[in-house]
Amino acid sequence: MILAGKTVLITGGGTGIGRATAQRFAEEGADVWVAGRSRETLDETAAMIGAKCTVRVADVTEAARLEEVIDSMPALDVLVSNAAVSFAVESLVDPLEQWRKMIEVNLWGTVNACRAAGKRMVRDGRGGRIVIVSSILGELAEPGSTPYGMAKAAINQLARQLACEWAEHGILVNVVAPGFVLTPMSFASGVNELESEWCKQFFLNPERPRVPLLRPGTPEEIAEAILFFANPRNTYCTGVTLTIDGGLSIKF
Repeated sequence: MILAGKTVLITGGGTGIGRATAQRFAEEGADVWVAGRSRETLDETAAMIGAKCTVRVADVTEAARLEEVIDSMPALDVLVSNAAVSFAVESLVDPLEQWRKMIEVNLWGTVNACRAAGKRMVRDGRGGRIVIVSSILGELAEPGSTPYGMAKAAINQLARQLACEWAEHGILVNVVAPGFVLTPMSFASGVNELESEWCKQFFLNPERPRVPLLRPGTPEEIAEAILFFANPRNTYCTGVTLTIDGGLSIKF
């Protein structure tokens, strides 16, 4: 098993990509710790995994709490910084508080997680792997996603900077940037926007598809990409942003 004997922390581990990654890592022998704001969803993840999963309630915007969680772990070999929020923000209409909330979680929450993990990895002197979950909107643009895209672009650069600065400590930092993925964040008002008519016509229309594979991705597919970067056999790949979007970003 690829991750046998490794201890990993996954933020936002209660649902979606975080949950799928926790399950996949456990299958590969890792001792998995999941952190997030909802005890209920974290417990559901732990129940799926079993004894190899530890739950910690933590908000990524609270740096001290993240450090407390990481310091309580027996070891830290891999961080998956996955926690995020997503909602539409009209740049000329919605209050700046909506921008701040998005950036606080998606950017500063990632900074907090990476700094806490980096400190622990340097202190332990064993190196490690950090995988940040970003989005294609860190490179592309879409109406209503300005603060979200800003934050995701910033964490892409954060990964490059940390990969450069922390390489001397044996810490590899990489990014997985998903496109449309079937997760709870794709649901609004109880409706899955990825199965709406506008989405099917604009992105999945077989006559001129924006997504060549003609379907959204799954959390399990993103988890496989995250596993690649977390693999201890990955010893020379750092500072990379890997896009997983079914070909959307290559289309004109």
